[in-house]
Amino acid sequence: MILWIMVLLYVLTGVCFITYLFWRRRPAVLIARGLFLVSVTLHLLLTLSLTGPAHRIPLASPVQAANMMILFASLVFIFFAFRRQTAVLGAFFLPVAVIALGMIAPRLQAGAGGPLPVMFQAWYPLHTVSVVAGEALFAVAFVVSIVYLIHEDIIRKGRLHWTVASLPPLKLLDRILSACLGAGFVAITAGILFGALWASSLGVDLSQIVMKISAGAAMWVVFAFSLHQRFAIRWSGRRTAIITITGFLLMILLFVGINLAYPGAHGAGLTR
Repeated sequence: MILWIMVLLYVLTGVCFITYLFWRRRPAVLIARGLFLVSVTLHLLLTLSLTGPAHRIPLASPVQAANMMILFASLVFIFFAFRRQTAVLGAFFLPVAVIALGMIAPRLQAGAGGPLPVMFQAWYPLHTVSVVAGEALFAVAFVVSIVYLIHEDIIRKGRLHWTVASLPPLKLLDRILSACLGAGFVAITAGILFGALWASSLGVDLSQIVMKISAGAAMWVVFAFSLHQRFAIRWSGRRTAIITITGFLLMILLFVGINLAYPGAHGAGLTR
């Protein structure tokens, strides 16, 4: 029941932010911000309730990992929601969050899994939290990239000037995109290193996790390329946005594909 109330609150929050995008009135953004805080708070409490009697981080299944990624991204967007120039970003983030939550909600509370062995307690939380935080930042960068391309396209075609006035400046969007990519890349890199230490501590045969390693490496290369091009040859704006969208979609495909094809390649499925 609480789960679906949370989803409904996210829906109402999204409606309010979309209303603010087209009807720039202070009451609309104040209601949107209030609903967003309530939604994220309820989401946080629901996620904490999934820790179970073992009081471990609820990341024991792909569904719980996706939930945590949405929660982390929502926490980042709170910062944007309370800034005048970036509040309208909520109109683009909330629909994505609602669709993702709607897809995982039916299985979220059933995805806890059994207790993890003691050997999983050391590097496992560091690995999973780092990776999920990095993926959440990439999700934020994905949304910002979409807004950037929409804003740039409107300017190029000279249409709907009043809509352009509602969107954050391109330079600001580019700075946010750069910050999210940089922080996300650091988090993903740390997560990969912690994952290697975790697998090593378990004495895991690499054949068990080769697909996970390949997927993580592919995602890492895409975002490393984006950052390299940005700082080495000064790529920015449209090019960075396109690479980010491509990389994020690749990340989603790999996440879904690997967990469907190799459900035992991570978490409690690993054995010595």
